[in-house]
Amino acid sequence: MQPRLFSIDEANQLLAELRSELGDLNNMQQQARKKYEEMRDIREVGYRPDGNLIMLSDYQETKREFDRIVANANQVLSEINRRGCRVTDVETGLVDFPARVDGVPVYLCWQKDEEEIGYYHGLEEGFAGRRPLPQKLNPGEGRN
Repeated sequence: MQPRLFSIDEANQLLAELRSELGDLNNMQQQARKKYEEMRDIREVGYRPDGNLIMLSDYQETKREFDRIVANANQVLSEINRRGCRVTDVETGLVDFPARVDGVPVYLCWQKDEEEIGYYHGLEEGFAGRRPLPQKLNPGEGRN
């Protein structure tokens, strides 16, 4: 299946919703880290002679909460991916949109603090290869 190719306008129309979802994902990531640390702290309390955790019920409850948070985050990521774009970094809010610039397959590259799409990079370059979009693009590419 061919990936969806975005125009700049199509990608820009998703940014408000993506900003909100990235904020939610960032919060979930922080919550998951906290629960993971709690599980670690509970394990450090120790084990009974039978091999069970001393605080087993606390650990199980924290693990359930951790799993719920991770499942919710995965659902949000799946919904974003279904639209055809991909989150490459939750913490910095980095999202790529498959597109073509001058006939070449690229990713339009956006970060959550940017007003609109203004950059792109090659499929194998990543954020380090990011460069400004050309002022003029061929019809049907990048811009509408």
